[in-house]
Amino acid sequence: MQKKCLLILLLSSLTLIAHNQSRNLEFYLKEGIQNSPLLNDYRNQIHSADADSLLIRAAKKPLVEAKSQIQIAPGYDVAITNGGNYMAIMGVSQNILNKRELDNKYTAIDIQKKLVNNSSSISVNELNKTITTQYITAYSDYSDLLFNKSFLDLFKKENEIVSQFVKSGVYKQTDYLSLIVETQSQEILINQLNSQYRKDLMILNQLCGLNDSILYNLDEPEISMKVSADITKSPLYIQYKIDSIRIENQKQAIDIRYKPKVNWFADGGIMTSVPSNFYKNVGFSAGINLSIPIYDGNQRGIEKGKLVFDENSRIHYQDYYYKQYFQQVQQLRDELKTLNDMSAQLENQLKSSDQLVKALKDQLEAGIILMTDYINALKNFKSINREINLVQVQKLQVINEMNFLLTQ
Repeated sequence: MQKKCLLILLLSSLTLIAHNQSRNLEFYLKEGIQNSPLLNDYRNQIHSADADSLLIRAAKKPLVEAKSQIQIAPGYDVAITNGGNYMAIMGVSQNILNKRELDNKYTAIDIQKKLVNNSSSISVNELNKTITTQYITAYSDYSDLLFNKSFLDLFKKENEIVSQFVKSGVYKQTDYLSLIVETQSQEILINQLNSQYRKDLMILNQLCGLNDSILYNLDEPEISMKVSADITKSPLYIQYKIDSIRIENQKQAIDIRYKPKVNWFADGGIMTSVPSNFYKNVGFSAGINLSIPIYDGNQRGIEKGKLVFDENSRIHYQDYYYKQYFQQVQQLRDELKTLNDMSAQLENQLKSSDQLVKALKDQLEAGIILMTDYINALKNFKSINREINLVQVQKLQVINEMNFLLTQ
């Protein structure tokens, strides 16, 4: 009688579900980032900020305007209206001595671009974490499905062996029926796992913006631990720093509004009340405007006071994040250590279970043990494998959470 080694059973779990192409985690991460409407929105915001810089640069240049007016006022006092006014002039004006204001606006746009880029980094990390989490879930389904299909193959082969034993009188018909029942249960389980795998794979596709219903094979996720924690490189921590610069820029903008403003102007053309001799009224004018704010009901103080409240809130959020950051990192490291210890224990238990199944298989084929003993041993072996798979999934999820924390 040909013996079935449990090592071959485990290797057979690597068999593909179908002849479809395989996909890996990197594929889904790339597609998710490429198809994300939020990240596309951030890219457009950067382009919009670049356009704002061009608008500021354009506003620095002189403003040239053409003005014309025809006014006819019959019946009104001629001393007031001249009976009508006729004007066609070209004017030019430009703000001057406003370098500090322009620099402040450029700085504000630069800060906005930094905020958008940093928000984009945060969103990329969040999206990567979400996709990786779902990929791990789908891969767990896939691994379970393959393993249980290999078990179904084993049961079917055992059915053939036991049926011969029943015919030769070594085992009872009830033993054969017990194995048939287990085989049918395994088939039902595989259908359930296949349905769950399809469901979780579709969720993964949706997260990545993929309109795909093909049941692809999934490669084992390769997720390595990131380097040690450096909070200064965390986008969330950087966000607080950028917010501090933004608040300071807004304070400067308020102060600049209360500085004197100067602009020069000039115009030239025709301005007359008698259109028949307009050529005698060709002229020009030029001048300088000076504006000095005096009093506005203390709006300046109120606005700067609001920014003080914003800065106070920012500091408290930053301090809270700093304290929580390292506590969460340590908590995840402790959890990972526990899972590694549990995984080692289960691996040792699996070796013992493997040896037991092999021994009982020999005894079964020799007709010296009950069928129920062998079935129970197989169930236990399958249960331990299931536990190992769950622990491995938990380890990957913890590493994924750790990497997110170290890069968010």
